[in-house]
Amino acid sequence: MLFEQLCIGIDLGADSIKVAHLSKKRNTKTIKSLYEIENPIGKIAFSRPEEKDAIRQCFAKINKIFPSKSAVIGISSKHVIFRHVKFPLLKKRELDEAIFWEIQEFSAMFNGEFISDYELLDNRNNIYHVILAAMPKDIAVDYTEIAVNAGLHLKALDVYPLANARVLETQKRHCVTAIIDLNSSHSEITMVDNGKIIFNRCLDFFDINKIDDELCKIIKTDSSWFDNIRTGFDFLPLPYQNIILEISRTFEFYSLQSKDRQINEIMLIGKGGESRYCKDILRSYFNLEVYTGREIKLDFINENVKPNGDYVDYISAIGFALRG
Repeated sequence: MLFEQLCIGIDLGADSIKVAHLSKKRNTKTIKSLYEIENPIGKIAFSRPEEKDAIRQCFAKINKIFPSKSAVIGISSKHVIFRHVKFPLLKKRELDEAIFWEIQEFSAMFNGEFISDYELLDNRNNIYHVILAAMPKDIAVDYTEIAVNAGLHLKALDVYPLANARVLETQKRHCVTAIIDLNSSHSEITMVDNGKIIFNRCLDFFDINKIDDELCKIIKTDSSWFDNIRTGFDFLPLPYQNIILEISRTFEFYSLQSKDRQINEIMLIGKGGESRYCKDILRSYFNLEVYTGREIKLDFINENVKPNGDYVDYISAIGFALRG
């Protein structure tokens, strides 16, 4: 009988808490269950004892339903600062010291204490590519204490860009993907090359679904505008103009950094994946394949799993579980 390791990934959102329950057997990974519970306080950062206790009770319920020896919880990118750095090939001790000094740069970005971590992405062309992440210490301590008090075996606190990229890497997608996470609370763009993060930008975009009604009125008067959008987008509502400009700037920056690699596709997750028009607007303007998270095929999900909603809603939780 093969040894089975059970892990859970927890996506703590303001509206709900999503859980992915994963089984590891040797080199085989299988999502056994997907689960969602309402966030009783509607927050992802906690200031009062009663708020922490409410989240602790949720975590305790999750632990009772899905007991495991490894749990990974996500920290919202709203509370995290990322840096992507490059080093020449170094010995491990020299690399550790170089990373230590780079991490010290975060001290100028936080008012108080912070904690940090890093992940070695790859060493292409004899260059180490490393992503650094730092977050306020009090938030990390809150999450850790709540998880431990709920009985969870906490392995790590993780970040959403790494979790989302981890799903693509597991699916062996070797192209360059722009993951655009559009939510009402925060938005971010993550450039992923061959399953590895190149860089990440956090942005404050609009609630994309609220603007769809305004777009619907425009489309009723001119149904052919999708075909002409690449020549100009002044007719679009201002929030849509802003999102196109910010994505364009991100793509231009990527092109300057990676001249030998072209962007192949855009993946929409979050509330943006539910928009009636965002997918078609981005496809028409950027002339790229655009798909939503629900269209990605996850071949390691048990066929009996029936999530409450689409798989796209659990991509981050799945990415956290994959680290467990």
